[in-house]
This record gives sequence, C-alpha cells and structure tokens, in this order.
Amino acid sequence: MGEYQGTSDIQTAWLSGLAPDPALTVTQWADAKRYLSSKGAAEPGKYASSRTPFMRTIMDALSPSHWAQKIIFAKSAQVGATEAGINWIGHTMEVAPAPFLAVQANETTAKRRGLRNLDR
Repeated sequence: MGEYQGTSDIQTAWLSGLAPDPALTVTQWADAKRYLSSKGAAEPGKYASSRTPFMRTIMDALSPSHWAQKIIFAKSAQVGATEAGINWIGHTMEVAPAPFLAVQANETTAKRRGLRNLDR
C-alpha cells in the first residue's frame, strides 16, 4: 500500500502540536502580542517594552516561571504600572490561564482599560 501524499507533513504538524508552548515572560508576551489603541495611548501601535525598560524586571517577576511569590511595587504616578497590569492580564489569559480578579475604581475606568465583566 502506497503512502498518502502529504503524510509526512501531517505527521510533522501533529507532532509540533504536542510540543509545549514556549514559556513567555510577561514582557516577551507584550512585545510580541500587545497593541496600543489610539484612544488610550499617546503613541498607538505595537507595544515596546524598550520604551520603559525599568518596567521589564517588574513585569517578568509577574510571570509564572519567576521564583517570586509576592511583588511589591512602590511607585510614583505615570510610570507605566497600568500598562504593566494590562500586560499581566493579557499574558495570564493567553499563556497561563488561571482565575484572575482585576479590581478598578469604577466601571468607567474598567471600560477605558478594556476590562469588563465576562460573566454578564
């Protein structure tokens, strides 16, 4: 019996699907996947952690592969903490699905940041 044309391609694709996804840090995920809208960003377009390099260590500490169990972030205003939080939420949703509670001051703020109650 002859081999089906394309069998090796199907086998290669199937086997690659069995491989675990690469362990992305929050920063790597944001650089690869995140886009900033013109509504909420002074510089819309592809997210670049190079714009705020001091946030990389903090975001990467939020990654599941990091050893830290507790992160304390003492900061001033307007340093990128909201963006880091949104990156963490996006990373958790796509890379490391888990229960997550993001609390905002009010519904308007939550909507502005792209968060909404998914149970409704």
